[in-house]
Amino acid sequence: MSKHQNAKESVTDAVARLRARRQPTQSEASGKTLDKAKGSTAKQPAAAKRASRNGPSLSAQARQQRISQITQQLLAGELTQGQALKALRVSVLGLKQEAYANLVDVSRKTLSEIENDRGSYTTDILNKVFKPFGLKVGLIPLSPGALRALMSGQ
Repeated sequence: MSKHQNAKESVTDAVARLRARRQPTQSEASGKTLDKAKGSTAKQPAAAKRASRNGPSLSAQARQQRISQITQQLLAGELTQGQALKALRVSVLGLKQEAYANLVDVSRKTLSEIENDRGSYTTDILNKVFKPFGLKVGLIPLSPGALRALMSGQ
């Protein structure tokens, strides 16, 4: 097995472990909590729907297609780097910021700032956050025409 495959499997294992940790217990799934002081159950208020809540479970092929789609939008200038990272995190992995930040070993604040296109981060940090998707920071032509010509091999 190649070094790249080992890294990919470890990311997959880490994602599975993090998802397993966030699975609700049976009482949470029913929306009830035990009031320890009174010994009774109370209905929890409905949680606000978050972008990363219950992310889609995609096949490997569907994940790769989504990564390609978002990368194309990024290269075409339709998405910023931060928007692309958030779209990848949410739609491909279905992870919340905290879980993803732990996965890639950066702080949640750093991840949030990158996703909101704030701050100026080193290529090392940016490469860390894009690595689970098989992407890294690189140089591309500024001109969309030059980029298309490069991609088409002309």
